[in-house]
Amino acid sequence: MIGKRTVFFPLLLFVIFFILIAITGSFQIAITRGNIEELLRGEGEILAKSIQRQIDINIEYLDLLDRSPSVITPGFLNVMPYDEAIAEDIYALATQTSPDQIAQLPFNNVELVDLTGRRIFSKGGIPETNKLLSELLDKNEQTLIRMPSREDVSLLMGIRMDRTVLFLSLPEKELEGMRKRYIVKTILENEAKGLNIVGINVYDQSGRVYTGLMENNKDVFTLAKPLDSRYLKGYTLEILISRQLASDVLRRTSSSFVLLLLFLLLGGAAGIYVIFRLERRHTDKLTEMEREMEVKERLVSLGKLASGMAHEIKNPLNAMSMSIQRLKREFVPAVEKKEDYDRFCDIVRSELLRVNRIVEEFLLSTKTRAPMEEVGIYLILDEVGTILGEKARSKGIEIINRADPSRTVVCQKERIKQAFHNLLLNSIEAIGGPGSIKLWTETGHQTLRVHLKDTGPGLKKQEMLRIFEYYYTTKDKGMGLGLPISYMIIKDHGGDIQVMSEEGKGAHFVVVLPLKPQGDKKDEQDGHTDRRR
Repeated sequence: MIGKRTVFFPLLLFVIFFILIAITGSFQIAITRGNIEELLRGEGEILAKSIQRQIDINIEYLDLLDRSPSVITPGFLNVMPYDEAIAEDIYALATQTSPDQIAQLPFNNVELVDLTGRRIFSKGGIPETNKLLSELLDKNEQTLIRMPSREDVSLLMGIRMDRTVLFLSLPEKELEGMRKRYIVKTILENEAKGLNIVGINVYDQSGRVYTGLMENNKDVFTLAKPLDSRYLKGYTLEILISRQLASDVLRRTSSSFVLLLLFLLLGGAAGIYVIFRLERRHTDKLTEMEREMEVKERLVSLGKLASGMAHEIKNPLNAMSMSIQRLKREFVPAVEKKEDYDRFCDIVRSELLRVNRIVEEFLLSTKTRAPMEEVGIYLILDEVGTILGEKARSKGIEIINRADPSRTVVCQKERIKQAFHNLLLNSIEAIGGPGSIKLWTETGHQTLRVHLKDTGPGLKKQEMLRIFEYYYTTKDKGMGLGLPISYMIIKDHGGDIQVMSEEGKGAHFVVVLPLKPQGDKKDEQDGHTDRRR
């Protein structure tokens, strides 16, 4: 339950934080999009005012020319080339039109005649057609153009087309309208060269295109507003501004935000996983420490009891053993009963010796003041293997000692030997039949790790949790004292015993011993204290 709460609260905080970041980012992107729209709108408004001002100025010059033909101003010089451009466009349009499409030409005065002067098509009226035809044929030219002058302000054009001649006439009013259109078109072309401008169109009062630059681009910002020109009343100006730059900015902003969210998501998930692992490790460590404290308390209390009881029991045991020896030696029965008498005395004495060994094991497990000495770990394991070798061989078990002969530990030799004796004996009894026990060493940071791995039936998880408890045993004739005594001895040396096992795959014990005994640090500290004094 504690673990679930530990993970739930950081997860909840992370989810809330993630949602707040996502909402804030979405609002920020929306604000950025709105700012870009306003920026594009402002750019369009400025351009619209500039176009309106230029149209009014140029058309005003054109009106000034009409009212005062003798006045030539710099603005007038800019207006005059429009007539030539109009003539070029009329010629291009006429030459591209077939005789049966003459009626579709957008002019009021159009006539089509053959080379004899006979009218084939006529719209409006063009005076002196025959005179113009004779002039064109006499000079043997293909085109006749009369530009506007003070005497005649209209524009006249004759074009020879195979066996026909096409005449076009633009009177003053129509020519003035085309001049205005070209003025507006030229202004739009110049302004369309600006950055991000993809199209500018002008629509007349009926909504038809008056002139402009049409662009087929979907990703545009469109600004449509009245032209507000004194000369083009009721006309509408449409400005198309590319969104590409703005879209790139939004795309980069959105991508950065998505990457940030992804980074936060991955980082948060990793952080929660780390918190979970640390909490799990902390909980396992606390559980292990609680278990070790419980075992230590039992070992301490039992050690004190064992020490006192061992001393009290050993004295009467010695007296009983001496009495049995004297009884066997001095009180000899009749000859026919002597054999049974000696056998019973030997049984009693051997059992007394066995009880005495058990008592000595208790005493050995509590002798914490025995002298420390530097001993090779290989020799200790070899001696224990020699002692238990016969028993192992009788069951078909091979003891393989691969410990490093150069590694030594500072310890109480007999107690350490007793600890490994109990561990090795436990493995022999656990295997039961043919098998092997491997011993090897590893050097860690300031520690020596002694591995003991057997091929026995292994341990269950519940058994591993209780294996170092006093009187806990899985054997029919076991007392449950060997492994707890080994554990207490190793702990007294500042070490630890770790158990790794899977049921059916054998047991693996790791005895961790400090290369430098804990007592040395204390002695060094005492020495420093004495020197300071």
